[in-house]
Amino acid sequence: MHASILLIFLGAFVAHGIGAAVAQTSHTPPAPSANPTAVTQPSRPSWEELSSAQREALAPLSGMWETLNADRKQKWLEMAGRFSRLTPDKQKRMHERMGEYARLSPEQRVTARENFRRAYELPADQRQEKLQRYQELPEDKKRALADQAAKKEVAPPPPSPTPAPTTN
Repeated sequence: MHASILLIFLGAFVAHGIGAAVAQTSHTPPAPSANPTAVTQPSRPSWEELSSAQREALAPLSGMWETLNADRKQKWLEMAGRFSRLTPDKQKRMHERMGEYARLSPEQRVTARENFRRAYELPADQRQEKLQRYQELPEDKKRALADQAAKKEVAPPPPSPTPAPTTN
């Protein structure tokens, strides 16, 4: 289930042009922190400090806004700046995807960002080809891939080999 949301999240951004807009920005996302759930102090701007247009664009994130770090807020604010230029259908789709993102756990958000970053390391034509191949899969195959990805997320690490006794 969660892996399929991550795939939907990635696919939605790539397929519907929001990813293209993000890809046009020249900065690289920061590496995830070692402890993605650690929250220090609320970063600025607070939800109340946002303009009404920003709050409208970022409405699905309102419940989690104060938990985001400054870098994440900046990325979302960049997207909010483009929100008014989207068609109503794309605005609706963006809000749906934000809602899906907001429902993910902090660890799943880190995974989603990493998947998104990796997807944009590919040349645009390869990324589009992979997305198209995925979209053409039957629903049962998509579910199987999502299940496979979910199993990878929860699979315990392999046991470390026991060191051989040393004789001195």
